[in-house]
Amino acid sequence: MEFTSEPLGLIAVLLRHSLIIFGLLLAGPACSEGARDSTLRGNLIIVGGGDTPVSVQERFVALAGGAGKARIALFPMASTAFDEEAREVMSELQKLNIDTHLVNIERKDADTEATARFLEGFSGYWFLGGDQNRLAATLLGTRALDVIERRYQEGAVVGGTSAGAAVMTSEMLTGKPKSGKGEFPAIARGSIDVGKGFGFLPGAIVDQHFLKRARYNRLLSAVLDQPQLIGVGIDEETALQVRPDGRWEVLGNSYVKVIDARRARLTHDRKSIVGAGNIRLHLLPRGGVFDPKKGEVSLPGG
Repeated sequence: MEFTSEPLGLIAVLLRHSLIIFGLLLAGPACSEGARDSTLRGNLIIVGGGDTPVSVQERFVALAGGAGKARIALFPMASTAFDEEAREVMSELQKLNIDTHLVNIERKDADTEATARFLEGFSGYWFLGGDQNRLAATLLGTRALDVIERRYQEGAVVGGTSAGAAVMTSEMLTGKPKSGKGEFPAIARGSIDVGKGFGFLPGAIVDQHFLKRARYNRLLSAVLDQPQLIGVGIDEETALQVRPDGRWEVLGNSYVKVIDARRARLTHDRKSIVGAGNIRLHLLPRGGVFDPKKGEVSLPGG
């Protein structure tokens, strides 16, 4: 079990150049009232991988309390390797008073009272990329995740990038086909392996690096298998903020694709999807908002 009190800085790990520090300095001590209602629950910010824009970093830090107040727990367990470049930025971030701790734990540690107590005092929880299955295997059903869920309901902000985004739904894409190797060359029923995720975004299923890696087949197949789930494809350098009012807002530099098949008409044989009608596809740029309850979209400038 490793708890590091050295100021690690969420932004230090996610960005690799000097703009990180500039972005953090701009982050204010409080977020706008419209972005947060801490009396109900916190915010969720999930990034599709790649470099996370400074604006997204600022939003996360502000929602966690802002420079000088935020206390962030950073979870690297999705990967077996730690980015050493982050340590080069740590010393520069000390002066910014962003109290960030590396929480690198195994499953046996995640279910202890000591770990649960340690995690109580954070205002932000961030999960790094790698393999979402490793995160799920480490934290599902543990006291550590129970604490994070409760703190989220109390108003803390939870987030992650790449695998750290995929794990946030109740039904999680494992990233592995049920049979064969490599990518997903076809849209086919029953071809997608789904596991259990953290459940911070119920009613949805998330795929990351979406446009960059052309993952349409994978996400659409998953949605057609379980049409009650809204498919969310988040591109690199792009984030989705799930606000306390339940609406989803797009942040960052590219797009989020929303696949809504809840009212679709599907025909299929035993092995594959043959036809699908009335599927709704939304392409949301920065500033776009989706209301999953109503199925309605608001576009910037629209």
